[in-house]
Amino acid sequence: MHSNISRWAPFAAVLILMILVYQCATPTQPTGGPADRTPPEIELTEPATGTTMFDGDRIRFHFSKYINRNSFQTAFQMEPDLNIRYDISWRRRTATVRFEDPLPDTTTIIFTLGTDLADTRNNRIPSPFQLAVSTGPDIDEGRISARVRDAKTGRGREGERIVLYRYPVDLSVGANYVGESDTAGVVQFQYLREGKYKAFWLDDRNRNRRWDREREAAQPFSTDTLVLDRGGEADLGRVFIIRADTTAPVLEAVGMLSEVRLRLRFNEGVVIGEDAAITVFHEDRTRATEAVPLFVDTQNSNILFAEARDPLPDGAVYHLELTGITDAAGNPAEFDIDPFPGSDEPDTTWARYISNESYLGVAPDEPIVIRYAKLLDDSPMVLDSLILVESELVHEPWPYARVRDNFLLVSPDGEWQRGENYEIRVWDENRMEHVTIQPRILFEDELGGIEVLVESPRTDTTQYRSRLIDQQGETIRDRVFQGETEFTGVPSGRYVLIVYELREGTREWDPGRVDPFRAPAHYFIQRNVPVERGLTGQVYVEWE
Repeated sequence: MHSNISRWAPFAAVLILMILVYQCATPTQPTGGPADRTPPEIELTEPATGTTMFDGDRIRFHFSKYINRNSFQTAFQMEPDLNIRYDISWRRRTATVRFEDPLPDTTTIIFTLGTDLADTRNNRIPSPFQLAVSTGPDIDEGRISARVRDAKTGRGREGERIVLYRYPVDLSVGANYVGESDTAGVVQFQYLREGKYKAFWLDDRNRNRRWDREREAAQPFSTDTLVLDRGGEADLGRVFIIRADTTAPVLEAVGMLSEVRLRLRFNEGVVIGEDAAITVFHEDRTRATEAVPLFVDTQNSNILFAEARDPLPDGAVYHLELTGITDAAGNPAEFDIDPFPGSDEPDTTWARYISNESYLGVAPDEPIVIRYAKLLDDSPMVLDSLILVESELVHEPWPYARVRDNFLLVSPDGEWQRGENYEIRVWDENRMEHVTIQPRILFEDELGGIEVLVESPRTDTTQYRSRLIDQQGETIRDRVFQGETEFTGVPSGRYVLIVYELREGTREWDPGRVDPFRAPAHYFIQRNVPVERGLTGQVYVEWE
């Protein structure tokens, strides 16, 4: 036995050594405990920011955590753009950047780590970090700030790029400086030399600091140029970003889950419009039947379920035509795909409750609309088991209800009455129990309003467009006006109000043009605008 142990001992020692080397060579975070959500920090730089007469050939960043090295490569940049080659090496939590070319004399150089920088658990730094050094006796201290806002929500947009050119400007080459917005949408250019500059927002997809006019969007600020004094500060103001989505959703596949049930998969999320319809054709393009779009999967908005009014048997193939199915931007879906086979599988889908389509509220004479997962013509339990509670009075079943396709419409007996507490209990065949809904009835004197006033001369004939958007992102009011307007009959709650100037007789906002320069039209957005019952609030629009 002793001789066998001796024989295998060298192999065991080699195996242990290999494991130790592998563990030492692969930095990892400790396992166990709560998930690490803290971002990495730059604990020290060599040299320190503000250093003058710098003549070294390398800089170092010391981090608080192990860094995803690929993210460092993406996040690191030198400004102004000097076309200096460099090499990056690592030692545990320290990154060393060694310059392969000499740095220019008497120049302030900014080394930036953008918000792409992340640790090994993908926790990113919340705002860009800058290390500034000068190869001369002084360091430039000029500052330019800007803010990037989402034109639909008014919130700051993180990770957007503002490019800054120093005059003379040549847009065919890369920008001298690139600023990246932090989590609040704020961009800060620091350590700038005095002079004249041009800045604009750029959708810099290939990260080359240069505007590719054929493929990349760009938007200007309200001013084309600004002059920065020595050690001075300047504010570019706000740029409202609209990422125009003109790409249609594409139907990628159709599967038959049963003889009547279809599963449609798109390459992006889709929306079922009020006029949505699906027509099914035989292989020879003769009409086979219609299919009703039922609902979009709540877990994956790329998936839409539909139900054919007539069976689509196996042994044949079919084509589809779609109308009224779009993406969130309103682009109609494209549906040119190969024919799909039918199915003989019997349909066993339950009448499952999906949603209350009237969650925003209804007028006293309007029905409550409930969406189900299948056509309801052959599901009598949905009507027979419907219960309506009117304060203390229970109606079972409620006679003022009907089905339309996969919708249950619960109407009032004339009108919903003020002072009554309504409760609707709808049957879910899948769960074999009732789902309770408390409808929101919008009585006229319980609604509110908003008066919108634009500061402008009385003789001004400029037209404006105003939109009121609810918490779900739905536009509930939309109007073109001059000077002032009022939205009435608005349910109480908080809204986003957008107002913008219209140019050239259009109904859309003009974001301006970078080259040749045209300033963007006036734009105003205010979040959390309150509407209270029985009251009309006022919003004064002041252009920045």
